[in-house]
Amino acid sequence: MNRIALLLAAPAATLAACQGEPAADDVEPPAAAASPTPGAAEPPPPHTAPDDPAPPAPTPLAADLVRTEWRKSDRPDECAPIAFTSNGGAPAAARRANFSGGWAVAFDTPEVRSAYGVAGPGILDGDDAPPAAQAERLGKQWPHFTTLASLPAPAFAGYGVEGAQDYPADSPDGGGLNSVAYVRVGGQQCTYNVWSRLGRAHLEVLLDSLRMLEPGAG
Repeated sequence: MNRIALLLAAPAATLAACQGEPAADDVEPPAAAASPTPGAAEPPPPHTAPDDPAPPAPTPLAADLVRTEWRKSDRPDECAPIAFTSNGGAPAAARRANFSGGWAVAFDTPEVRSAYGVAGPGILDGDDAPPAAQAERLGKQWPHFTTLASLPAPAFAGYGVEGAQDYPADSPDGGGLNSVAYVRVGGQQCTYNVWSRLGRAHLEVLLDSLRMLEPGAG
């Protein structure tokens, strides 16, 4: 009797064990990762604004006066007009200034006459030398040299105290001295002059603000 009960119980236990495991067909496969659609455009980063307009070009100072004086020069076709786009924090009244064979515009502050200015002198011997030779010349002539990225390349300037001197140890900022720069611009034959009696830093701001002017009508 006991042997018969054991034989009858074994199939039932086996059936119960099988019912506790899910069939292979009932297992759900893992979800496949979504693949990106070929050629789908990605949204731009939040900090970009492709539709924003470009910032306006800086406004040249005394542009009409510069053009008027430039037209009076001996060879305007070889030395285009150039102007400041910043007063370096020193508002001033612009006026014509004398420059033999060329043109000049000076700026007078209430305290200093001809506090700063720009000139396109006449064409001098050696002005037709290639840019590399001009850079070497100014680098040797002046104690300081800089490139001017906002002007047609290659553009550069040599500068210091009037007379191609360095700034003295007791006045490294050029206070009370006349700072002068000789400027060369790609495509132009002349050597432009820039000056400031308001210090070295002011002269450097003026140099960085230089832009070529369209000749305009007239």
